[in-house]
Amino acid sequence: MILAAVLSAAPASGQEVRLRKGDTLKLEVPQRADLGRLIAVDERGEVTLPIVGAIKLEGLTLAEANAAILRSLQEIYPSVQSIGLTLAGESLQRFIYVQGQVAQPGKFELQGNPSAWDAIKEAGGATAAASLEAVRIIRMEGERSTTSIVNVRQALDSGTLNSLPPLRPGDTVIVPEKAAAYEGTGGGSVNVIGAVVRPSSYIIGADKRLVDAILAAGGGIENANLSKVKVIRRLSEGGTMTMMVNFKR
Repeated sequence: MILAAVLSAAPASGQEVRLRKGDTLKLEVPQRADLGRLIAVDERGEVTLPIVGAIKLEGLTLAEANAAILRSLQEIYPSVQSIGLTLAGESLQRFIYVQGQVAQPGKFELQGNPSAWDAIKEAGGATAAASLEAVRIIRMEGERSTTSIVNVRQALDSGTLNSLPPLRPGDTVIVPEKAAAYEGTGGGSVNVIGAVVRPSSYIIGADKRLVDAILAAGGGIENANLSKVKVIRRLSEGGTMTMMVNFKR
């Protein structure tokens, strides 16, 4: 079966996260569920637990804060053997998440107005299999998410990295894997034609989606009309079926 997507023209060796004033943490204590709660780092850089008292956490990594709280709890509750400590609420939004073909995927706290390239560098750089021509940026807007595609390779080659859009805390950067162009004549490939960076046939796995096919071709060019993507599928009984997809939405 061949699927043709036609576009008509019209987030390491990254810095460790350190706690700061105002951060909210979720504390879980498997041996004592009653001790679990949300705790906040106050203006003194401390969190306060009942009976245990104040514990200084500002400037510590999550792992160091985990150890500090566990030690304090064990002084009062010897049965406590382990705890879980994670950031919660709006504190999560201070990070930029980097996934896909980078050396060290994860979450990073970047200063200033970082771009997708800054995030990729913070995650240890792109792997040899990375496709920098179609890097995805996923952003939450209230309850909805929006996705944009940026050509980081073009910005690098032209020396125009300052043209890349700035990231916001909470954004996710996804670096896709390169897809091999298909030069055969048989089935099993996907033809991506129209207003994309690299129109061609590509080998796309059965578990992949329309977005993967478009990203394999480098994403849409500047004047691509992503609200009118045609998916043309050959039918086993002969003929074709055409579906119109609002890929932009």
